[in-house]
Amino acid sequence: MARRISLPRLTQRQRMARWQRERRQQAIIVTVFSGVLFFTLGLVAWAATERFYTENLAPALTIDGRVFPMRDYKREVGYQYVRFYIDYGVPPGYENDPQIAQQKASYDATALDQLVEHNLLDTSAKADGFVVTPDQIQDRYVADFGEYHTRHVLITPKPLGDGADAKTAADNVALAKARAVADQLHQSPNDQTLWNTLAQQYSDDPGSAASGGDLGFVGKGQFVKEYEDAVRGMSIGQVSDPVKSQYGYHVIQLLELRAPDQSVFAQRATKYGYGADVIKEHVRYDILRDEYTKRAQAQSVQSPTDQVHLAWVAVASPKVSGGDFQAFTDQLKKVSDVQKALDDGKDFAEIAKQYSEDTATSDKGGDLGWFARGMITKLDIEKDVFALDAGKVSAQKSDQSQTVWYKVLEKDPSRALDDDQKKKISDHAYDYWFQGQKKAHQIQKLVPGHELDT
Repeated sequence: MARRISLPRLTQRQRMARWQRERRQQAIIVTVFSGVLFFTLGLVAWAATERFYTENLAPALTIDGRVFPMRDYKREVGYQYVRFYIDYGVPPGYENDPQIAQQKASYDATALDQLVEHNLLDTSAKADGFVVTPDQIQDRYVADFGEYHTRHVLITPKPLGDGADAKTAADNVALAKARAVADQLHQSPNDQTLWNTLAQQYSDDPGSAASGGDLGFVGKGQFVKEYEDAVRGMSIGQVSDPVKSQYGYHVIQLLELRAPDQSVFAQRATKYGYGADVIKEHVRYDILRDEYTKRAQAQSVQSPTDQVHLAWVAVASPKVSGGDFQAFTDQLKKVSDVQKALDDGKDFAEIAKQYSEDTATSDKGGDLGWFARGMITKLDIEKDVFALDAGKVSAQKSDQSQTVWYKVLEKDPSRALDDDQKKKISDHAYDYWFQGQKKAHQIQKLVPGHELDT
């Protein structure tokens, strides 16, 4: 039998000392644990705060010192993505498909440009006392985002020769045929069998002829202007007289109208959190843009006016794409070679023929024709070329896409504008005005990757 060894009994003082020692050890453990915990929580909170600031409050843009936070930019990016999905027919569920990533990313820059444009339009409207009313916004909202369902029979002229007389004769034949079709449909506008027969027999629209001319629901901008203008003035069930467009003569019936909030765009926008209020906000800027387009066109140059006859050499600006450093180096060398040739006094036309990547003008020695103010929307370039004497070459002009050199071939202080020039000036009037507005304000883009965008 094993002998039991008795353990010494602790005195009251010893037991108290051991208890105090254990309490101190526990306190140290709790203190260390609490410190680690609070440090970790603080680090997480700091990271969350930093992320929140970066994604929401950090400046994306400043205009004359006014800061536009990142959340405004991201909100506009999301709206522009909806436009991208609709414009390119991206189906739901495929928004993050890698195959569309590059095209989608281009809308990031578009969103930043929209913020700039919206602010400058607001500034101009306020200065001019121009106010867009709620009724104007609602009417434009319905016109731009409502959808319509039509069917048509298209009769296309078929000239038997190349001369003007042959084209006129073919046009008259097509118009007569379209009138005959319209007369039949006016008598029985809702006769589906008649529509099927006439569309199959006469329509030159291969996409709808086999379905009685039915074109389904579409929104603004999907058909030619003449077609849309005709539909806008029609009532449901009405059959039009022949409507002429670049494709021929249309005989149209309006079948249905769909409210804006039921349109494909509005439904997709709502899915991403952009309701009718956001769409109408953008509609307001569309109205402002139209107003200042009219004003810019009214203030554009009149004939005769100061003009310059220009030639250019245009090459792509060197940049690394897809890791292709060799292409970047080759393009950098081309830019250098062009500049050296100009510095050496070589003939500008020959340099253009050898180096210019603009196929429309390179064979002509880079000749661009005559330019009046308002035809070049980059104001710094316009200012420089109009300041040059005849025979002089500009300094190198570069942006993210092109590097160019201009030569002034001739100058005329009072040259008449031709019809093509008048159209270009009218078409470019808003861009020309807007570039002037940008020059008049201090604009700084701060979104990473877009700091150098103009």
